Amino acid sequence: MHHANELTDEECGHLARILLASRRVTLRHHFFNWVHGPVQSLIPHEILLCGVADESGYLLHERFTACRYFKDDHYHRVIHPGDGLINQLAQEWHSASEPRLIAALHDEAGGWNARLTDLELKNVAFHGMGWINGQIKGYASFSRVRAPFDGRLALYIDILLPPLLAILARVLANEARMHNHSKRPTGLITAREVEVLTWVRDGKTNDEIAAILGLSMLTVKNHLRHAMKKLVVRTRGQAVAKAIALGFLRAQGVRVDAQ
Repeated sequence: MHHANELTDEECGHLARILLASRRVTLRHHFFNWVHGPVQSLIPHEILLCGVADESGYLLHERFTACRYFKDDHYHRVIHPGDGLINQLAQEWHSASEPRLIAALHDEAGGWNARLTDLELKNVAFHGMGWINGQIKGYASFSRVRAPFDGRLALYIDILLPPLLAILARVLANEARMHNHSKRPTGLITAREVEVLTWVRDGKTNDEIAAILGLSMLTVKNHLRHAMKKLVVRTRGQAVAKAIALGFLRAQGVRVDAQ
C-alpha cells in the first residue's frame, strides 16, 4: 500500500511524460492537445475550465473541452462573476485551501447534483492557487472526470496545478504578443460595441445589457454580432478576449464589493 503523499513508479512515469510534453506547449491548440493527451493519464476528464488573474486581479477564464453537451450558455453561467459556479468554488477553496472534489453520486445538502447535471458538468475537481496578497492567482476545474474522487485525485491536481497555470499564462502571453504584432481588425469596433462587450466581460446576459443601456434585446444582439464579425471570432468570450488583447477593452471586471 503506497503512502497517501507518495507516487508509485507508474504514476511518476505518467507525471514525467506530462511535464516533458508541456515544454512544447506554446499555442492554444497545443494546450488543448496536452490536456486531452498526456494529462488524461492522471486526470481522465472531458471538460477543463481554468483561469489566471491579470495584474488587476481579474480572472481571465478559458475552457478546453471535448464535450459536445457543454455549450456556450453553460460556460457563461459557470463563470458568471456573481452567482457562477467558479466563483462559489473559489470561495470554498479559499476557506479550505485544498482541492474541492464534488462527485456526482454524493448529493450533500448543497444540492450539487442537480446543479452539476443542469450545467452538463456531472462532477467537479477544483483547485486554486493563491498569490502573495492572499488573492486567487489562478484555478483549474476538471469535470466529467472518470476517476475515483479520492486522495489520489486530490494529489494529482495539487501537483499539476502550478505547471498547468504557468503553461496557460505562457499561451495567453504568446497570443497577446501575436495580436499586438498583427494589425488591428480592418473594421474598427464602435464605442457602442465596446460598451456592450464591456458588460459581456462582466458576465451580463443580453437581457441585462439591454436593460442597463436602455436598448432592445435585438439591438444588443446586433451590436454583439457586428463586433464578433469585425474581431473575426465565433463566441462572446472570444470577442471579449480579443478586444482586450487588441486594447479596445480593459481586462478588469466590476468588483463584487463595489456598491
